[in-house]
Parts: sequence; structure tokens; C-alpha cells
Amino acid sequence: MTVEPLGSIPAIPMVVILRNSARPMPDYDFSLVEAYLIDPQLNTMRVFRDVLMRLGIKKIQNFSGLTGVAAAIEAAAPDLVIADADTADSDVFRLFRAIRADPAASNPFIGMIVTTWQPTKALLAKVSNCGADDLLVKPASPRQVMDRIHALIEARKKFVVTADYIGPDRRKSSRDGAQIPLLDVPNTLKLKVTGQWSKVDSRDLITIASAKLSEMKLVRGSIQSAFLIEFAIPGLAHDPPEKIARDHLDRVPGVLDDIKRRLAISEPGQKTEIAAKGLLAIVEQVRKQAESAPVGQDELGQLRSLAHGLVRAISPNRAPDALAKEVTDAVEAYRNRLAELLAAKAAAAAHAAGTQGAGSSETAAATASPGS
Repeated sequence: MTVEPLGSIPAIPMVVILRNSARPMPDYDFSLVEAYLIDPQLNTMRVFRDVLMRLGIKKIQNFSGLTGVAAAIEAAAPDLVIADADTADSDVFRLFRAIRADPAASNPFIGMIVTTWQPTKALLAKVSNCGADDLLVKPASPRQVMDRIHALIEARKKFVVTADYIGPDRRKSSRDGAQIPLLDVPNTLKLKVTGQWSKVDSRDLITIASAKLSEMKLVRGSIQSAFLIEFAIPGLAHDPPEKIARDHLDRVPGVLDDIKRRLAISEPGQKTEIAAKGLLAIVEQVRKQAESAPVGQDELGQLRSLAHGLVRAISPNRAPDALAKEVTDAVEAYRNRLAELLAAKAAAAAHAAGTQGAGSSETAAATASPGS
């Protein structure tokens, strides 16, 4: 790891004119902004650093890899992180997800941009799922870098919190079904460049937003655990239990672990803690039983009851019937999607087999014909 604070840099005009561009950038003061650059390629890092310096950012730290980055981010809580995702040992996606999801993070709302030379479909999916604000495809021009940074200041998306994602809303349009609320999060980058940093208590803003985020995550986590259990129950009763049912049940402890971590710092009521611990205990019991035998109806009924009990404990102000319907509707929609996928896969296989069979018949006919 290379850490390179730049120290004092001569002042530059507030309005930056890009080379080959007549359009001035907005009148922002970047002098208080702290940025981290993570890139193993020195030349690329220099390009990004030069752009940040031209904006007027004086506090820039460079990292050639991810070693020590998480600790540095937690200690300093920079306003902007620009990180490469291409090196074989890079797991910037895990880092970004951890920043967003850690209930004890000093600032889970840091502006984060991923950079790459190879925007493959798999990489784009990882970027979308890690909580990053944006993606820069290299080689990136100074204008592109600055445009991304200004988008973070002027048009940052609100955050969405689901069972497995925290970050800027990825949706391009509204969806059917239960509407997940959005969270307007503190943006320290914007506060600093617009001169609001000294006028607000940023720590208080982050604490309030983090508490709200954790509350939303508890709700989504409780519903997710009930969803996974509701989906698994029919298959767990089979002899032997269905693998897909066991696989879904196996995901529940991870969800409950996150719930327990958040409950530990959010001062919940005793009822909620008891509900979470009781559900985890019965989940582990059923998981063990399902390894070798079908699960009895009494155990499955207790599993369902405790799962819905946790949902009600975390969302006491919502009608129990509405909560139960949200879970059952989600399970039904999920089963329908799985059925559609299986049907499409079977149709594709049948089509491929039919094409192959027709080709074989034509070959056989040609071989048997008098003119062959």
C-alpha cells in the first residue's frame, strides 16, 4: 500500500475551465474535501490525482491496493473514494458493500466510484450490487471524471435499503408490488463544496440517517427471513426434503445475524431480541433435521409462527395481516418467476433437441437416398 498525502497545494481559481472545453464548472470550493484513490497502476492514479488537484482538492491519499484501506476509511471517513476493480486480488466490491452495510460505520454514505478497463456484464452486475454511486470506464477523460464528481454533488440518488442491498436507488422506473421507501442521506462532499460544512452538525446528520437506515434494514431483514422460510416450508416437508428448500433456509441465519448486530446498537425492546433469538434457534434445529429427514408439521408451524412474530416485533405499527400478505405475495411472485424460468429452459432444451433431431433425420435421409 502506498499512502501519499499531498499536503498543501497552491490555490487555484474556483471556476475550473477544462482544456478543450468552453463550459465553466460550477463555483464550488473543494479545499476541504478529502479523497482516496485506489489503483495499482501509477500512471492511471496520476491522471485521477491531477484531475482532483485541478478541482482544488488538497487532501488526497493514494493506495496501490486494498491493504489497510478499510481501516483508513473508517478512521478518516473521506468524502470521496475512487477505486479500481480490475486487479486479480482486488475486492473493491466487498469493501464497498461493507462500508454501506456496517451499522457501526463512521459514515456509510461516502461517495464511491468504481473504475475499470473492462466493463463486462459480470462486472457491471457487481458494480450495481455493491452500493457504488457510479462507474468510470478507463481511459477516462478529465471531463468525465469531473462530470461524475459533479453528479455526486448535484444529482446524487437517494438510498434504497433491501434485504441484500444498501446504496443509491438502482431502479430506472417504479416497480409493481410493495414500494420500498427511499432515504435522503447526508452528502459530506456536497456540504463541503457548497460552504455548508461549518453550518451543520455533520456527525448528527450521519447518526440520524444511519439510525434510519438501520431501522429500514431491520424491517427488510425480518421480511426477508419470513419470505425465505415461507418459501422453504413446503419443500422441507417432503421425503427427502427438497434441496432448493434447504438452500433457502440456509440463508436465514445470515439475515438474522445482521438483524442481531443492528439490534445490539439500536436499543430495541426485549420482545424484539427474544423473537430474533427464538427464530434463530428453531431455524438451526430445522436445518439439522432437514439434512436427513422430512420436517414435521409441528416444527414447520413453529418456524412460520416465529418468523411472522419477528416481523411484527420489528414493525409493530403495521397491521399484521398486511405484513403477512406482503410475505405471501412475495413468495407467490417468486414461485411464478421460477416456474417461468424453468418453462423457458425446458422450451429451449426441447427446441435444441428438435433441431438436432431434424438435422440427424436429414443426414440419414441423404445417406439412404439413391443419389448419395
